[in-house]
Amino acid sequence: MNIIGKNIKTIVIYGTVLLTLVASCSNNFLQDTNNKDLSESVVFGADATAIAAVTGVYDGLQNDSQGDPGLPNEYNVKGIFKMANNITLDWQDPSLREDSQFFDFDLNPDTDIPVKIWPNNYRVIGRANNVLNNLQPAIDAGSISSDLGKRLIGEVLVIRAISYQYLAAVYGDVPLVLTIDDDPFKGRDSQDAVFQQIVTDMQDAVNRLPWSYDGDRGRVSKGTAYAVLGNAHMWLGQYAEAVTAFEAIEAGGVTSLEPNFIDIHSVTNRNGVESLFELQWAANGDLGWNRNDEVNILQLFAMPTDITGGGGFTGIPTKELYDSFEPGDLRLRATIIGPGEEHPDPLINIIDYEGIDINTCGTVEEPWVGGTPDQRTGYWGVKSWRDPNIDGWGRTVLFGNQGHIWIRYGEVLLSLAESAFKDGQTAKAQAAFDRVRNRAWGGTAPAKTVTMDNILEEYRHELGGEFSLWPVIRRSGEATNYIQSRYGVSIPNGHELVPLPNSELSINPNLEQNQGY
Repeated sequence: MNIIGKNIKTIVIYGTVLLTLVASCSNNFLQDTNNKDLSESVVFGADATAIAAVTGVYDGLQNDSQGDPGLPNEYNVKGIFKMANNITLDWQDPSLREDSQFFDFDLNPDTDIPVKIWPNNYRVIGRANNVLNNLQPAIDAGSISSDLGKRLIGEVLVIRAISYQYLAAVYGDVPLVLTIDDDPFKGRDSQDAVFQQIVTDMQDAVNRLPWSYDGDRGRVSKGTAYAVLGNAHMWLGQYAEAVTAFEAIEAGGVTSLEPNFIDIHSVTNRNGVESLFELQWAANGDLGWNRNDEVNILQLFAMPTDITGGGGFTGIPTKELYDSFEPGDLRLRATIIGPGEEHPDPLINIIDYEGIDINTCGTVEEPWVGGTPDQRTGYWGVKSWRDPNIDGWGRTVLFGNQGHIWIRYGEVLLSLAESAFKDGQTAKAQAAFDRVRNRAWGGTAPAKTVTMDNILEEYRHELGGEFSLWPVIRRSGEATNYIQSRYGVSIPNGHELVPLPNSELSINPNLEQNQGY
């Protein structure tokens, strides 16, 4: 399970947790350097080093470019991003449909999503448990200040909860390991038990965290904790409680919708007013051995192969998704461009890329499909294609620092609409639903009555190409009907869940595979 051992030195060496003093007024606080041979008394003996230890917990979510020894890399790109989008069938990899494990809903336990999500999140959980084991004793001993220690505990509880909510959303029942003394080879706890633990932890965390920070961006806040709390209540069917949690976020006075949808993912708008949790990255150009591991490669993997000379490995939108948007919905061009269309970001001119002599995504007559037409759709996602400096394989810049927004307020409002709808608060549901749609039209959207199917379609158009679409669809209890109605694909019994990786089953005899795999 990759749970980290008791000694803080294990965190430092095993995870290459990079313990560094955090610079103020920075949105790159997750960049750090490795320091070995640090004991608990040193790490938790002062405010600055305790902050750095918590930075190591965040760092576990950044395993994207090269990874730690023994752990699969490209966790964000081929694990979280692919899970959130490809399972919905609106986004695909280069496989022919008839050969795709996604269109069969029969994922191989040894492929990207199962293999990358489980060990990386348990790595984060192990680090979190180590830090939680040491923070309160350090506060009690006067080694770190009480107010700071209280906040740091809240941060770690939220990061651990985010890891657990992905694990439970993807695999269902998973082992709850909450202390350094828990058996790392225990069996699976129920999905409900996981989300109940998240509720307990987030009720604690909201009382520990600030709404915002003076300098550091990217740290979890009270708003992040309320969003995770509301999500957990929804998984438990506690919809009135979810409404209360979601409504608390805007009352904090910090978070709001971006006025223009296109601005949410702009590289000039990192950590914007809508962002509730965003992974921070460093800019780093090539594949050299000395690159750091706080860089991401999602844009290169999703850009057209005609530009990059490679890539196109994941996040290729389907024509079905493109055609599903209503006329006038501005989210379409901010999510997908098709043959003959220009990139919507004013920073990006397609003609500026080396070897490209048109300013459109191919042409209608000759769409950029790459390979054969059945393998590339001719449509390309643009939410993660916003950095004009990234140019492609064999050129100069492969990695970028565009943030990965895992939780944002547009999703919260749709979750509020769903919770209120299921709780019988129809007027409140309609109001939240309309706010999201009105922003999507840049003013006033065509009237549409709030229903469960319409809410699911809004999730589809609001969150496609991001990091949470499949979990919210599965959370709704409508996943099988959703896929059947949009693609005519029947999900085999139990296959709304992802299989556990065979590597974990071979290590832990107390784990059992998910049904049907």
